[in-house]
Amino acid sequence: IGRKPVITAAWLCAALGVATFVPLTDWHGAFVGSALYWSGTAGLPLIIAYVTSTTPRRELGRALGIVLGAYFAGNIIGAPIAGVIAASIGFRAAVAIAAVLLAGSAALTFGLRSVPPHVERGPFRPPRTFWVLLGITPFAAMLSIVSLAFLPVYLREVAAIPLDRLGVYLGLVSVGAAGLAVAAGRFADAVGAVPALLGAAGVMTAASVLMALSGRAEPLVGVAALLLGSTQAANPVVASAVERIIPPARAAQGYATYQVAFALGFGAGGTVAGFLYEADPLLPFIASAALALPVAAIVAAVLAGATPSLRSTEVS
Repeated sequence: IGRKPVITAAWLCAALGVATFVPLTDWHGAFVGSALYWSGTAGLPLIIAYVTSTTPRRELGRALGIVLGAYFAGNIIGAPIAGVIAASIGFRAAVAIAAVLLAGSAALTFGLRSVPPHVERGPFRPPRTFWVLLGITPFAAMLSIVSLAFLPVYLREVAAIPLDRLGVYLGLVSVGAAGLAVAAGRFADAVGAVPALLGAAGVMTAASVLMALSGRAEPLVGVAALLLGSTQAANPVVASAVERIIPPARAAQGYATYQVAFALGFGAGGTVAGFLYEADPLLPFIASAALALPVAAIVAAVLAGATPSLRSTEVS
């Protein structure tokens, strides 16, 4: 049926999920809304597949960087406003406004250009490179969240950031993620995915080291928080590189499979971060600094082996 109808359906499910929270009087019905809301994440791999099918390859990294960066930009704008609305007129009203805005976002998907579905021929059989990348992805995803999962707790308990300024530092992470995602995508278009990926890992290493050494020096903590946005900067780079690996006829399924592997690692990373933080609050940053470049080098080696000829691989 093509990607556009499924993207629209995913967005509408997410909006409906948020709307179901409005009439709730206790938590018992929250699982329904939560399930519907998070079903909207099914649209992410489809959005990536849609962008790859409508954007020239030479501009793909930049396009994906802008799309993914817009997500973080929305967080930057929406989070403070949501807090003000909730404090002013109540949480129920804030949730209702969020549902309306999300429904408006879903309505905008009707304006997407329809892309005819590829003719499917046979089972999903991507090249071996894809499966190797899929095996590495959970570890890379785990690393991308380890330094962020307990960052609010670290900022409050260790860096002694006052509660009224805590949101500013978390906002800096989103600002960094939005800006660095776009920059990494453009860099990948200009010089290639491998240098862009290693560059993002280098920034992540520097950010983790700086945060661990900042102590209670707020200016240094602010710079480190901004650079920690690099934990998400590699996403458009890897997505644009995966486009060379997955056969066009199965791009949506390929990105969905990749997203599942990423989600598994991302969730596990939060658990790992908890154990590390309990042992020592600096361990999440130390682990990120130690592993960012080695993991990026492994992913880069896999991507380097994916020659452009794989892009034209047919599904047998």
